[in-house]
Amino acid sequence: MTIPGSMRRFLFLLLALLVVGLGCGRSGGGRSDDDDDDDDDDDSSATVDDDDVGDDDVGDDDVGDDDDDDAASVTALVGVVRDALGSPVSGVAVSTSNSFSGTTDDDGLFSITDIDPGDRILVDFVKSGYAFTQTPFAVLEDVENTLIQTLAMVDFSETFSSSAGLDFTVEDGGPTVALPADNFVDADGNIYSGDITVEATFYDLVSEIDEGNEIFAVPGDFTAVDGSGDDQVLESFGMLQVNLSGANGEELELGSSASSIVLPVQVQDEGTAPAVGTTIPAWSYDEETGKWVEQGSGTVVEIDGQLYWNFEAPHFSTWNCDQPISTHGCLTGVVTDVQGAPKSGATVRAVGITYTSTTTARTGQDGSFCLEVKNGETVWAEISYSISGQTATQRTDPVTIPGGQASCSLGVQSCTDLGVIPVDIQTCVSGVVVDASNSGIEGMQVVSPNGGVATTAGDGSFCLTVPVFQSTDVFVLTEQDEAGYQPIRLYAQPGLPDCQGGCSNIAIMRPYTSASCASGDVVINQTAAGNILVEVYDNAYPDVRVYSTLTNSDGSYCASVPGSTDVTVQVGSGDNVCDSASFSTQNAGGECGDAGQGGECESLPTFVCEL
Repeated sequence: MTIPGSMRRFLFLLLALLVVGLGCGRSGGGRSDDDDDDDDDDDSSATVDDDDVGDDDVGDDDVGDDDDDDAASVTALVGVVRDALGSPVSGVAVSTSNSFSGTTDDDGLFSITDIDPGDRILVDFVKSGYAFTQTPFAVLEDVENTLIQTLAMVDFSETFSSSAGLDFTVEDGGPTVALPADNFVDADGNIYSGDITVEATFYDLVSEIDEGNEIFAVPGDFTAVDGSGDDQVLESFGMLQVNLSGANGEELELGSSASSIVLPVQVQDEGTAPAVGTTIPAWSYDEETGKWVEQGSGTVVEIDGQLYWNFEAPHFSTWNCDQPISTHGCLTGVVTDVQGAPKSGATVRAVGITYTSTTTARTGQDGSFCLEVKNGETVWAEISYSISGQTATQRTDPVTIPGGQASCSLGVQSCTDLGVIPVDIQTCVSGVVVDASNSGIEGMQVVSPNGGVATTAGDGSFCLTVPVFQSTDVFVLTEQDEAGYQPIRLYAQPGLPDCQGGCSNIAIMRPYTSASCASGDVVINQTAAGNILVEVYDNAYPDVRVYSTLTNSDGSYCASVPGSTDVTVQVGSGDNVCDSASFSTQNAGGECGDAGQGGECESLPTFVCEL
């Protein structure tokens, strides 16, 4: 039997309205834009839009597919900027030494397309309130080159008179700096008089990563040139950045007198501290070359049981209390996607656990990499990459490098091998769904519109897969007339999708603390319609419903709504919404009665649908 087109449309929409299942997607079921790399500006810079990253819909951008063919035709620099606690930093100006630029979005993401390749491009990251940093980076041709950057907040800022000078402590227990009076010059060497603003940052090199550690925020890559002109790789015992500016924002420097700096010595928990009286070279960062340059030295002293490094700084930039690494080992591995295909162009950084340093390498066409590290020490590796326009990072377990000299230049057979490292663009959200008495609830459905779905275990716990480095909303889906749960929005930090080894993204899902109600009628084709799904959305989290109900046989309904918020009540979902009403529940009261109506409910206009 052939059904006329108008009747088919009627039956299709009626079926949508009669759906009693779990409705998801007030305006299209969450993000579904497949525009990862299109519509770039016609200049050299582009900022990633929040909706350009994170689609997990089945289709063109399946997570399991390494769909880099389109992206590989364009040379791009993409990445994310975060603070030392792992939160995204928006509005960061990103610029390169070969004259390309971009700006981070609300999720800290940036994308610079059609950038010229180069073996050592210097990438600057600038935002007010944060210490300047610069990263030397190899931009490979026809690859999405991925860079994950940390910014350190300025720890100390004060304005003083040049005629008075200033002695200050950067933070409690931190470095002390002496700025002599009448000892300041501008960029041309002219004496400066007037107000001066000093900003100082003492880098935390010993806290846990994403818990305050700022090793990824320091300028450079620990490569250096010593006093003899030889190349070195450094191990740090402390870093300090000091910047001086005049009343009009002009950069200032010290005059003929040096500044005395007393810097706390920082050593990893399992590391070895230098002895009192040890002379350690001083290194300043050269923004023109992206390398540390040896300039003098300082002495380790003990003050009140604490080790400090005492040094006279002839000028200001970022200063580093470092020793060259004299004994070397190496670390190798192969990075692949989840289907086993080699992942070229990924950025791999080795991070010392028992010493303070990092080294960086890029994966080749076969996905392999080799990193120079310090032998006899323990390190872990961070792999940063992009898949289908989505930026992600993954970390390996710690590994101890054996004693004895080894080097990438001597052949990878001498190196410690991490083996094959499969990477993905996903991370995890773990948590628990509890009732009003904080008891875990089994069998609840937890969902993220741009991620996956999970079911709670017997204790109410769940593990949900979501895209990394994105703002993610987490919802609890409930059946009709059940209690609604307050959604949670979080910024997804790196982690394994299956929550192995724990998960840094935690969500405790609780019922709304208060609820009210809304009542009305539904009419379809001028007839009161029963058994029609009515859904309630929290306007702050519009992707998934938080309450729902069905109309009575006479078309009337009473739906619970969250208290003290802005909500939308609607008939139908996704592209099939036929009518809706939005209002505030700040002063609403009442609750639905047994008969399905509540006298104090918000009375809504009749929802009228013509099919």
